[in-house]
Amino acid sequence: MEPDYTESSPVEPVNEIPPPKPPREPFWDYVDLVLVLGLVLVGLVIISIIAGLIVAADPRLQSNLAPLILPTNIAAYAVIYYALKLVLGSRYGRPVFRSLGWRPGHINLIAVAGGGVVLAIALSLLGTLLRTPKVKSPFENLGATPLSFGLLAFMAIILAPIFEELFFRGFLQPLLSRTWGAAAGILVTAALFGAMHAPEYSWAWQYAFCVALAGVVFGYLRYRTNSLIPCTVMHGCFNAVSVIALAVTKWK
Repeated sequence: MEPDYTESSPVEPVNEIPPPKPPREPFWDYVDLVLVLGLVLVGLVIISIIAGLIVAADPRLQSNLAPLILPTNIAAYAVIYYALKLVLGSRYGRPVFRSLGWRPGHINLIAVAGGGVVLAIALSLLGTLLRTPKVKSPFENLGATPLSFGLLAFMAIILAPIFEELFFRGFLQPLLSRTWGAAAGILVTAALFGAMHAPEYSWAWQYAFCVALAGVVFGYLRYRTNSLIPCTVMHGCFNAVSVIALAVTKWK
């Protein structure tokens, strides 16, 4: 008798392996943000205590804190970097710069640099329209000699853009954007960026507002290029305009 092949036996279901989930971008979370902020706060407290002890030991500094401004700012940037390095390194084994977007941005950096100059001039004009009060920045007391002015320029044009962009547009903005969307991430980060600079100008809202607008431009550039390099270059050239203006007023 021929076997009957008309009825097929039930096929056992195949257990398919689900595709791996795409890596989360950014890979850090709000626990990391709290850890970084906590480490930065501790570092800033230590810097303040050391600065206070130096002032107590040298009465001349009590009437003129200018000599402490550069070293304390440089120390603060170091604290930001090592807080990021400790958290990202210990929790994920990742490097700081590459993880936070220090990669080619596929954009003409010369045009970006020119954009920073144009942005600085445009916001200066906006500040005039907003009747911004004349507030003397603490950095204006620096630069009495070519050496001290060179150090000031190096901090304002190189160090400040690198480490401020590393934290704000590199670390904070991608996290907020993942939660609330790109537009909200850019705006909230820019608002915090402006607020951070407000104490430099006696909390004049016009200054903070203009700096926040600059932060919006930096943040949009970070978002469009997926790189931290273009917004850092623009930030440096933006600051360079103020440094040049200060040099002109000092040695005109």
